[in-house]
Amino acid sequence: MNELALSYDKKINKGKLAIIDIGSNSIRLVIYPQNGKYPFPLFNERINCKLGDGLTFSQKIASQSISKALSAIKRFAYIIKTMSVDHQLIVATAAIRRAKNANEFLRPAEKILNYKIRTLSAKEEAHYAYLGVLGNMSIDDGLIADLGGGSLELILIKDREKIKSTSIDIGHLSQLSYDEINAEISKVEWLTKSEGLTLYGTGGSFRALGSAYIKNYDYPLQLLHGLNFKSEQATTLLDKMSDESEMVIGIPPGRIDTISTAANIMINLVFASSVKNIMISGTSIRDGLIAELNKENRVSPDKVAYYKVLAKNQRFNGMQTRIKRIFKPIFKKIANKDFERVFKISTNLSDIAWDEQPELRGNIASEKILSLPIRDLTHVERVWMANIVYYRYIGTKDKKQINQDVINLLSAKQRRSSFAIGLGLRFLYVFSAGLPKNLDKIKLKIKKNILVCRIVPEARVLMDKECERKLKSFANACDLNYEII
Repeated sequence: MNELALSYDKKINKGKLAIIDIGSNSIRLVIYPQNGKYPFPLFNERINCKLGDGLTFSQKIASQSISKALSAIKRFAYIIKTMSVDHQLIVATAAIRRAKNANEFLRPAEKILNYKIRTLSAKEEAHYAYLGVLGNMSIDDGLIADLGGGSLELILIKDREKIKSTSIDIGHLSQLSYDEINAEISKVEWLTKSEGLTLYGTGGSFRALGSAYIKNYDYPLQLLHGLNFKSEQATTLLDKMSDESEMVIGIPPGRIDTISTAANIMINLVFASSVKNIMISGTSIRDGLIAELNKENRVSPDKVAYYKVLAKNQRFNGMQTRIKRIFKPIFKKIANKDFERVFKISTNLSDIAWDEQPELRGNIASEKILSLPIRDLTHVERVWMANIVYYRYIGTKDKKQINQDVINLLSAKQRRSSFAIGLGLRFLYVFSAGLPKNLDKIKLKIKKNILVCRIVPEARVLMDKECERKLKSFANACDLNYEII
């Protein structure tokens, strides 16, 4: 299973890495800096070639699709050359795997690229889909479904381990009826073990479903990755999407021609698995390949992402570490312990807008956090974190808040805790003047219903009336009195 990555490990050390993913519907080139360890690509382009169109009956790739695909390969080869890419990783999936005339594309494509194209087996494709989701989402148990143009990969996860997996030769380019799709999915007997779990859907068709959900249910965050909704809501949408006479808003134009077949596949999968929720994943097999290549020295994509932002947006090193230390004795008394990981991320981003216009800092900071490409966050966690940093800048003045529809994604308890923590951060930044060493002079603890603030004598001059007012606001938000000693 690991032969693909291992064969490249010895060659790929540092430098730019290009991955070309030759799929049944499209061919995509992504170029990464730093061997893919840094999650923001330098270049990302997709060209629809539909190599898998008509493959169900002919078992051959159409000549016009081959011609278009080779034109895409020529463009990508030139971009790779002019961008001075150090390493290439080129893989093909279901269409090339199944087509009898695959060599009519492979041979000229390899000549253009001067590179061997690796055709993934069905098991390998499922494996890399699994690694991509696992490395970019908080998932313990669930069903992963990667729906492409020519195949559907299914992986059952238990305690983050792959329990079952299979690949079915049906995709959104397949020319199959609802009943034929149902018959293929029904062959996967272990799908019944997914009952009550979350289905993590990846691939363009699932993202189209997510886009339709956002538009039809007026969902306030325009963010697909991590979007979570009930299976009943999904089947309502999918029922409309499967009807070619229905116009469902939110479907990307490039998906309209094949969305009916995709919807039939997804709705059959939901019924067969009896999953409780659908969560959209923005990952792909490319993310799985990156995870495999960096497995021995893997850096969390989240850590890479927010530390890169932090490096550009902090004034003084060490501030965030001290904030975490001060909050440690009190955090679990004012917020759910499940949010401790997210709180730590929020402290690293708590000075993200220090160099913006003062009256705009709260809005700019919250918008940045809501749109940051940190993948391992649920939408609720993202909004909770944005609310913290918003109030770190805004405080209690004018009773302002983030957009009401966005805030409604939080429970009342989550709103209160993020508001309180934001005011706590605001107090610490004002007290310390943003200087880490000044936070060494202060400790916080909760004793009964009192927030106790202990300050070393030499630093008590920092606690002026304005600082005390902010401490009081923090205590009030926690439903506590306060005491300075």
